[in-house]
Parts: sequence; C-alpha cells; structure tokens
Amino acid sequence: MLNLYRFFLGNAGHSVHTLSNPLMAMDMIDHNDYSLIITDILMPQLNGIELTRLIQSKYPNQKILVCSEGGTSDAREIVASIVLDKAVSFGAFDALKKPFSKKELIDRVNAIMEGASSLDQ
Repeated sequence: MLNLYRFFLGNAGHSVHTLSNPLMAMDMIDHNDYSLIITDILMPQLNGIELTRLIQSKYPNQKILVCSEGGTSDAREIVASIVLDKAVSFGAFDALKKPFSKKELIDRVNAIMEGASSLDQ
C-alpha cells in the first residue's frame, strides 16, 4: 500500500516519504517538517492511535490523516468507525476508511493541505 500511496500522491504533485516502521517515522518527524502525516491504524510495534498520540504530544499542530480498514460486515464497519473516531479524539486531523479510491485519497490530501477536514462537514 505504501508504494501505491507514494505513486498516487507523487503523481498528484506531492513530495512523499514512506516508512513501514512507525518508530523510524518518529525519528523522521523529529528531524523534518511535514505538512501532513498519513498513518494506518494497524502497524507493527506501534499502532496508528499510539503514533497519533505521540506525534500530537510533541507537535500539537501537526496534521495527521489516519486510515483504517473498513469491512464488508456491519460489525467491521462499526469497529472501523469507532477506531477512526478514537484516532481523531487523540489528535488526528482527519480519518479515511478503507477501501478508498485513488481520487478519494488525493482529494482528501488536497483538502487537508488547504485546511479542510471531512470532519467539518
């Protein structure tokens, strides 16, 4: 997925760095200025909610887009919505439920870069 995100967003004109290790991501965040951080909920070593909390504790103005798997069943949809809501309550700027299209990803990133969140609607 990381390669697809990098490809889609890079072709849309965004500069993209990807890492599969959230602990390495914190080191990169500490040494670079990012306009937006996109994280998944399910990751090794540190989940997306924990990463969001850690980033927000150090960089409270950092914009974070959290992504999470939805599902085909009602129960999976409910769980995904609860998890994404929790991420937002811990400081994520916006949330995006998988699966999403290339257009949805690019549109959401562009909107966030302009200061808009789908949560404002």
